Amino acid sequence: MIQLEVITGHYKSEMALPANFPMRILVVKEARGCLRMNSGDYDLLNGRIFFIPEEGLVRLDGEVITAYWLTFSSVLYAEFLLQHLDPLAKNLFLKLSYQDLDENGSKKTFSLLKQLQKEIDAQKDAAYLSQYLSLFLGYTANLDGYLAALSLDELQQVLRFRAILEQFYKQERSIKFYAEGMGISPRKLNLFLDHVLGKSLSALIKDRIMREAEELLLHSDYSVDEIAAILGFERTSNFTTNFRRYKGISVNQFTLQE
Repeated sequence: MIQLEVITGHYKSEMALPANFPMRILVVKEARGCLRMNSGDYDLLNGRIFFIPEEGLVRLDGEVITAYWLTFSSVLYAEFLLQHLDPLAKNLFLKLSYQDLDENGSKKTFSLLKQLQKEIDAQKDAAYLSQYLSLFLGYTANLDGYLAALSLDELQQVLRFRAILEQFYKQERSIKFYAEGMGISPRKLNLFLDHVLGKSLSALIKDRIMREAEELLLHSDYSVDEIAAILGFERTSNFTTNFRRYKGISVNQFTLQE
């Protein structure tokens, strides 16, 4: 589902990097040479992160002091796409692209990668890893501008909150519950969410529930009654009323237009 490895050494272009999963990222810490693909050659510069399309072999030509080779499944990538609906996110892996990180951005990126390796080694579940990847991609591809201003500790706090929310949003609504999971007071969590994410806990839970509702309505065989129960609504009428208020259209209108 996901693999992260440190690569180092001298590479010749006739040897392709192996990839067990279709989504591929190369993060260069220190290297000299180029990355070769059918679309062209790209310089291996320190602090450069490549987002590589599934098609085509990836060949390196030069000396790699330290780089990270991250590959992962489309299942994990799906959560990122659900959180980022803009075309830039959807096109991230359609063709080779890259970002050049500044010194501060590089430090955060390499720290996030080291932590990701620990989470992989600890065999964290897919829901948690998908949240980690979503945050990592949003930060490194510069799709979540607010993340760039956060410290590494704050980035980790965002990740921890997202992971707890992903696990419990269907049944837990209490600020106290999420604050205990974060190891902080309810007041500090409220301030953190307002400062970093710009929304209250109730708004974030509602966003997540309605995003899941859309997915279930479009891509499952569950009835509306069953979806309401899955999402923690005691009555179907409560679900349909909340859906109309959130989307501006009824459940029936939504399914018909899609």
